[in-house]
Amino acid sequence: MTSCGWRIGIVVAAAIGVSACGAKSNGGASGGSKGDAPAAVTLNAADVALARRATLRSGVPVNGTLEPKVRITVGAPLAEQLVEVYVNEGDRVRQGQPLARFKDEVLKAAADYAAAEVTTQRMNVQVAVAESARAVALFAEGAIAQRDRDNALVALEAARSRLSLAVSQEANAQDRLRSTVLTAPAAGVISKRYVQAGDRVDNGKAVFELVDTRVLQLTASVPTEWLPELRVGRPVSLTLAQLAGTTVSGRISRINPTADPATRQIQIYVDVPNPGEALVGGLFASGLVVTRQAVGAVAVPAVAVRHGARGVGAGGGGAASGAPYLMLVSRGRITARPVALGVSDDAQGLVEATSGVAPGDTVIVGPIEGLAEGTPVAIAGASAPSGNGR
Repeated sequence: MTSCGWRIGIVVAAAIGVSACGAKSNGGASGGSKGDAPAAVTLNAADVALARRATLRSGVPVNGTLEPKVRITVGAPLAEQLVEVYVNEGDRVRQGQPLARFKDEVLKAAADYAAAEVTTQRMNVQVAVAESARAVALFAEGAIAQRDRDNALVALEAARSRLSLAVSQEANAQDRLRSTVLTAPAAGVISKRYVQAGDRVDNGKAVFELVDTRVLQLTASVPTEWLPELRVGRPVSLTLAQLAGTTVSGRISRINPTADPATRQIQIYVDVPNPGEALVGGLFASGLVVTRQAVGAVAVPAVAVRHGARGVGAGGGGAASGAPYLMLVSRGRITARPVALGVSDDAQGLVEATSGVAPGDTVIVGPIEGLAEGTPVAIAGASAPSGNGR
């Protein structure tokens, strides 16, 4: 190469070097723009929720129909015609209160006859007593034979036996006469009336149905795998959808000792007090046998809990793979925070956070992808920065 050519090569190389230095500088400026704060994101109000204190419950799910614990079918005590009916459906009655009256002419005549027979037999006993006393005295004087005295004593015992039989028959006749007035076997409410005045009713036929709604009972079938969680006295929380979500409480009163061979389920019986008898039988209830409860717990929506490996900010270490964490809005920015979980309340859709979050913290509940820690965030409609600044 000539010296001229060598000089030209040096100039070209220098020019290339200057050009390369200029690209690196620009590249550095571009890299500086990448280090700027990420663009802010806006969340809807439905995408966030506040951690709050609540009472949470978990346990064995149950459902069934509430029915009166006491249900009595009042049957006819005899086959006879009804003369009067004193109560209607919905009437409250006390124990022993008359409900209806049957025709009683025949039974009244039988009772009168039985009473007269008692009177006759009492007179016969009086005569037999006098005769036996006279026979004993005469025998002592030697006026009559021993056989005559013995016959008089036997006649007295026979008279007394006939009197005893007559008294028993009179009592039976009076009892049958009293049964013509049908009375309430217990206090309660008439839920059904099967007859009308003038009907002839067979012995044992249902006349009324009487219920006591001061305590209602729910019968529920539970899979046998829940058996270790069940015991008599355990509290039960129930919701009545037919009454705008009214919540009532009860306790397990009985557990069937035998599982259904077809379903492998066992029946439990839950007593639900009904003060003021505001509830009625036939309402459908669903809820759970409470096995765990947290009163005043810090609660967040269950859908806010996420799982997996995720950084938790500078110096925060990092969430272990699969560990639960929450995405929060704190000081106007997104942050990830590990959380320890406690009682999960499926009915309310809430879960207890035993650590990692405090009441008033704003948690993200929406399935929002691509949120990075430190990203500025605004909540649509919010007039002040979100989060409590923790």
